[in-house]
Parts: sequence; structure tokens; C-alpha cells
Amino acid sequence: MSSRKWLISLFSFLLVFVVLIELFYNLYPYNRHEVDFLVNTRMPNINNEKYETLILGDSLSRNAFGNLNLHKNILELTSNDAISMAGNYFIFKRYLSQNHKPKNLYIFITPGHLYQDLDSVHTYSYFTTVFNRDEEIKEIKEIKPNIYTTQFSFDKYTDSRLKSINIIRHYRQKGRIDAVITHEESLNRLKRDNYLNNKIHKKIELAKNNKDKINTIPKNYITKIKKVCDDLDIKLTIVIEPIPSKVNDIFKQSEMYKYILNQDITLLNINDFYSFNNYFFHGDGVHINGKVNQYYQNLIDKHVLDIY
Repeated sequence: MSSRKWLISLFSFLLVFVVLIELFYNLYPYNRHEVDFLVNTRMPNINNEKYETLILGDSLSRNAFGNLNLHKNILELTSNDAISMAGNYFIFKRYLSQNHKPKNLYIFITPGHLYQDLDSVHTYSYFTTVFNRDEEIKEIKEIKPNIYTTQFSFDKYTDSRLKSINIIRHYRQKGRIDAVITHEESLNRLKRDNYLNNKIHKKIELAKNNKDKINTIPKNYITKIKKVCDDLDIKLTIVIEPIPSKVNDIFKQSEMYKYILNQDITLLNINDFYSFNNYFFHGDGVHINGKVNQYYQNLIDKHVLDIY
């Protein structure tokens, strides 16, 4: 085959590949990643609503609220950690632009969310490809001038489309989730899991490394969210989700913890009501096991917000 024919064949294959992915991406929105689905499919259909309480948060809180029938006056718009506090601000603003203001705003996060400065490997897939309104781009670029780029790269394209489609991630993870085990068996396995302990250790080190820092993105957007809430008379509450006990000890001594308290923001820490040891967590050291998730739901209902 001549080089010219080879190039034509390659181009044709790539063109068909892109067309098929775009068709799948646009015709089956439920297979998009959680942030894309929330912002571009779910939220446009929420209009002129009068919810009393709005809940934002990451994937840990999404797991907690996802299987619950919440009170009718509560709306959860949880997503994931990678969008940072800036993403939560933009979700909040988009909601307000097409609905009545709520009385209460709850933001459920881990300390890791307060370290997110839009410089992670997930920023492109979960943030820049989703929050791309002109005013959002302009605002973020004032702080992070190089975060958005017009340069197309095939790797970035596949990352934002193919790799983010839930059905593909489901099959990639199927071998890890198809077995049903009891909570006790889960704990016994995790006790022997050096991988989990290593992840917990990294979370502890991350907390130590950020103890004396206040990162730009979380600081700016906590302040922005607080201002919007003050202007509209919305009560703002930040809730710290379950984290390993050693991480919690370090976080409560951190500059960011003090900063939030100094902003006259109600700060509730679930870990003040229950101590979560290492073996309550999945192998990533962040998400919690199914049975523990029920404990977490009950703690929210008892100490934070009447959700049942």
C-alpha cells in the first residue's frame, strides 16, 4: 500500500471513529461522566424551581445521596472532587440563573477538595470541557491564565470523550466490583490490603504538605460563594465528609480550616461525631464502604440536615 493510500485510510478511520464517539456521546447522555451529565443534561431541565435546600459536593456525597429519596424541598447537585470549589461556584451560579434562590446551601467536601487548584490530571476532562461559558472562561483565566487552550490534541479529545464515558469505565472496573461480599469480609480483606494503607499514608502526607497553605482557587471561590449567599440571604454550610482520623487531626490544625472559620461560615465536621478508621475506606482511601455509607447517611440526617 502506498503512503498516500495509507494516509487516506488512516484519516478515514479517525473520521469514522470521531463521528461514532460523538454520536454515542450526544445520543446517550446517561453514559457521560457525572459532571458532564449533571451540567449539560440534568441542570438544563431544572427550571423555575423553588427548592428550600441545595446540596453541592463531590463523589463521596454523591454516593451518600444517590440512593436516597430526599425530602421534596431538597435538591442535590453533587459531582466530583476534580471540579474544585470553582466548579461548585459555577454550578451554584447556573442554578440561580434559572431558578428561585434556596434558603440553604450545603457544600459537602473532603479536605482534598480544598487542595484542588485546577492543576490535576483530571482538570481537562472534568472542568475545562464542561465549564466553558464565556463568562466562566474569562473569570478562571484571570486566576489561571493557561488553564484553557484552543489547541486540539487527539489525546485530550479521547480523554474528554472516550475515557470519560461511564460504560467504558464500568467494563474496565467490572472485575473489581462484581463480587458481593459482606461488610465484615470487606474489613478483613482491607486489613490485609497494603495498597489501602499506602493510599491512606499518601492522604496523610497530602494533609501535612497542605497544612500551612491556602490555595488560590479554593480561597477565591469560597469567598465568592459566601458573597453570593450573603447578598441573597442564603445560609451557607460547609460539611467535611468522612476522612481517616489522622487526616482529620491534621486538617483541623490547617490554615484553610482556620480561614473557613474566619469567614463566618458554618462549618460542620462529620468526623467530630464519628471517628472513621482506615478500614472503613475503599482502596482509594477516599470513598467509604457500602455499610459505612449508611452510617454516614444517618450522621447527616442526625447532625447536619433532615434528609429522610
